[in-house]
Amino acid sequence: MGFDDLALTADASTEPDAVVEEPFQPSVGNCIDAEAGPFVEAARELGEGYGVFVRPPYVLMAVIGEGLRALSMEGGTFQRTGQLALPGQFAEAVVGDDQALYAGVPGYGLVALRLDDDGSLTVLDENTTDVSEARRGWLGGGRIYVPSGDQGLHAFTLEGTQLVEVGTPIASQSWGQGVWATGNRVLFADNAVLRMVDFDGSTFTDVMAPLTDYTNNNRIWSNGTIAFVTTGAGIVAYQLGGSSLTELALFPTASAARDVWSDGQHIFVAAEGDGFYALSFDGTAFTQLDHVPGSSALGVFGDGTYIYLNDRDIGLRAMTGFRCTRT
Repeated sequence: MGFDDLALTADASTEPDAVVEEPFQPSVGNCIDAEAGPFVEAARELGEGYGVFVRPPYVLMAVIGEGLRALSMEGGTFQRTGQLALPGQFAEAVVGDDQALYAGVPGYGLVALRLDDDGSLTVLDENTTDVSEARRGWLGGGRIYVPSGDQGLHAFTLEGTQLVEVGTPIASQSWGQGVWATGNRVLFADNAVLRMVDFDGSTFTDVMAPLTDYTNNNRIWSNGTIAFVTTGAGIVAYQLGGSSLTELALFPTASAARDVWSDGQHIFVAAEGDGFYALSFDGTAFTQLDHVPGSSALGVFGDGTYIYLNDRDIGLRAMTGFRCTRT
């Protein structure tokens, strides 16, 4: 059972019965049909990998102790198109849209980047004071929402090439790790608690009492109806209500789940010390489709053709087997 909620659109002006589909969008995961695996490695990029993000046609690899690499897949192999050193302990996560990329660099801050058409990377601006512990942010409503350890959850806009903080941040109740956002609604993985907050352009407000069922709430993926949250116990699926989260299922992992991405048909999970999982979800239960070992699995993302698995000890692997097969 797929769980993407993107409808197909018929173009009656050409063929009445024809189905017109949107191109696959990695940050939405709008695949309506996909291969069922298993994982097969196609290429590998060595390095101490952490987060990974796709902005077609490029893959952004966060590398511990280095910064970011921009890669392309050409002829079934990785090709480096850009490389950018970032200060701090390590580049943990990167997200973005057509305007810019945003790297969370714990121990340094938030860095806004330009990814040029040739795959090169250029720093636009950075904030190293308000969000010096920046982790995995997400974009929504024209803003970038940034969790930052004990500095809470912040909102920024990019005005030209300048990062501008919007409104007042909301304090962390534990340690801000990750968010997912749509418009003014933000799901906030605040380590020991999972929160739902709204932002009115000035102030963040908790919509519900924070959930304390799991520790190490870390990364979130959602299609707006169901949210998948990585925790110390594994990956948890929640039903999103207007002002509530209802737990639907837990898929336990042997060590903490660290990252999650979905193509709209499958859920892919990086579990540190436990490797990478491909799962299906029918609304009430997870089913394991495949698992590949990884000694320090930290990041996962896809582009409809490859699933990218980033591991601190192994590096970045491009895997086939779950290709989007929309026709």
